[in-house]
Amino acid sequence: MKEKARYALIAELILGVIFYLFLYLHPVLRHQLWVQHNEVFLLIFFSPLLVLMLLLVLWQKKPPKVDTFNRWLMIIFWPLLSLGGLIELMNVVAKAWPHMGAIVAVIFLLIGLGWLIPFAIAVGAEVKWTVPRLILIFWMMENLMEICTLGHIPGNKFFNTVLSTGLWAAFAYTIWACFLAWGWGYNFDFNLKFEKSANFSDGVLVFLIVFGIVDIIWNAFGGYGNNLFSLLFSYHTDPMKFTLNSFSQAAEAGIMEEMNRYLVIIVLLYALRKNKWQVPITIFISALFFGLLHFANFGWQKLAPTIAQVTSAFAIGLFFAAVYLYTGKLWLTMLMHFFVDFLIFLQENGDQPGTWNGSTGEWLVAIISVVVPVCIYLWMISGKRILVMQENSDRILQPLEQENMY
Repeated sequence: MKEKARYALIAELILGVIFYLFLYLHPVLRHQLWVQHNEVFLLIFFSPLLVLMLLLVLWQKKPPKVDTFNRWLMIIFWPLLSLGGLIELMNVVAKAWPHMGAIVAVIFLLIGLGWLIPFAIAVGAEVKWTVPRLILIFWMMENLMEICTLGHIPGNKFFNTVLSTGLWAAFAYTIWACFLAWGWGYNFDFNLKFEKSANFSDGVLVFLIVFGIVDIIWNAFGGYGNNLFSLLFSYHTDPMKFTLNSFSQAAEAGIMEEMNRYLVIIVLLYALRKNKWQVPITIFISALFFGLLHFANFGWQKLAPTIAQVTSAFAIGLFFAAVYLYTGKLWLTMLMHFFVDFLIFLQENGDQPGTWNGSTGEWLVAIISVVVPVCIYLWMISGKRILVMQENSDRILQPLEQENMY
């Protein structure tokens, strides 16, 4: 399989070289792309690296250091140069045949979904250590979101929304993540088979689901007032209206960020396999990464609301990770995550930058958002509950092929 992936990667590299060579020789097309997106300059500037990548991939008996150099050269530049080039080509074709825009988008975006599979198997799977793997996971997430901003189908609101909100990137990331996990030796299971354990409690499961529902409702409609009672029990909703944008934004977060959490968790579980605190540390670090991701909103919104968002995201990340490891159901955390965002985005101004004025109510909301999930986390990592999570962690690592790891 890896050899086939290598041949597919070589074919993609050759196509990439041809595409950029054509751009160099076709100034009108180059100008057209430049008018659409100034970022194309960076693609053209770095495109000669594709030739170097191709030559190094074709060099079969290269020294280990050269192999490592080329691997990271491809990790850094290949997704944006190749998939970004594909999206830019889609823009040109769609503009040339505007009446065929939808068909062009379907063809190119379907190709794009599978474009990074050879890269995942032949390049990503060869990354052996914990920190480099974590860097790869987050770097790809950022790259795919950036690539999405390049896409534009003239006059087609549906595809432009799917691209601009990152929903297409979420599906591309999910496919890439599944093949990456397979390359690392895991049989990715969206729905880990339920096995009744003496340690498992239906009551705990019901509690997790009920709290998830309550948290979704409270985040969307609660938190109003200046005292604890009103904050917990007073609910208010702004005018709500379904839009493709609100659905797509929420779906992107639910799919991509939970897939990212899954990859982080399996990497950490293996890295901490000999540590008696394997599960608690894995949950904590994965939640910390999840929280820090939200610093990306700084600039779009001010520092104070961003810090509040990072802190609350860290706390709910503890809960989501515990739910996944207790149930083995990644789709469950995806649904919870989706509805947390969706019910907010449905409301008027729900997708606007956060604010922070330092009122008593805002401080209480921030404290509640952190303290409650942290308490649940501490409860989950004690008693029989942590034993269930440990059992599921062992099952997640079970299909691992030791020779694929470091």
